[in-house]
Amino acid sequence: MKLYLISFLLAFSCVSIAGQSIYTFDGNITNIPPSAFVNDGRQYPKISDFSVQGYYPMSTEQGDRAALITLKNVASGKRFLQAEHVMAVLADGTRHTPVTTVNKQALEGLQTVTLTLEFGRHDYPIVSVYTSEKLK
Repeated sequence: MKLYLISFLLAFSCVSIAGQSIYTFDGNITNIPPSAFVNDGRQYPKISDFSVQGYYPMSTEQGDRAALITLKNVASGKRFLQAEHVMAVLADGTRHTPVTTVNKQALEGLQTVTLTLEFGRHDYPIVSVYTSEKLK
């Protein structure tokens, strides 16, 4: 699965267009665990049955942050994905939920989807994306 995504990313020259901004994939970012930063604000993703299988951070020249994320519904039944189920950690340690409206996208049991979620304009890049599954 990971090899397929890398091939997909390279085939499109690492550029994605969302709205008026052009996103480019950030350089090699090591998967930094969310626990590497102190969570003083006690911000956590909404409890869910979703698991991040992989993610690729993206940025615009203006500082908009997004990520191409592969999520899996680890439950055997249908679940509805909401923006609050996903959280990104930026290089300054702040945590943010997507500003993208997911509109309660339905995922069947054990279904995997890949989608782009936008996290707004920030000075620092995304270093980690996670769900409540990482907190268990």
